[in-house]
Amino acid sequence: MAETKTLYELGEEYEREVQQLKRRIAEKRCALRGIASVCSNEAYELKRELKVLYSECREAAEIAEYLKNYYQPHKGRREIFRYK
Repeated sequence: MAETKTLYELGEEYEREVQQLKRRIAEKRCALRGIASVCSNEAYELKRELKVLYSECREAAEIAEYLKNYYQPHKGRREIFRYK
C-alpha cells in the first residue's frame, strides 16, 4: 500500500531534491572550470547539462514552496499553476 503524505511533506521532498540538484550543479561547474578550452565539445556538453539542471532546480524549488504553502492565504503569492 502506498504511503500517504501531506502536501507539506511532499514539498519537503522537493526541497531535498533541490539540494541534490544544487550539489550536481556545483560538481558540473567545477568540472567546467577544469576544462582547458571553453569552446571544446566537452565544455559545450557541460554547459548544456548545467542549463537543464538550473531549470530543474528552479522548477523544483517553486513546486516545493507551492506545496508547503498550499493552505496558506494566497495574498500576494505568485501562483505556479493556473487552471481554466
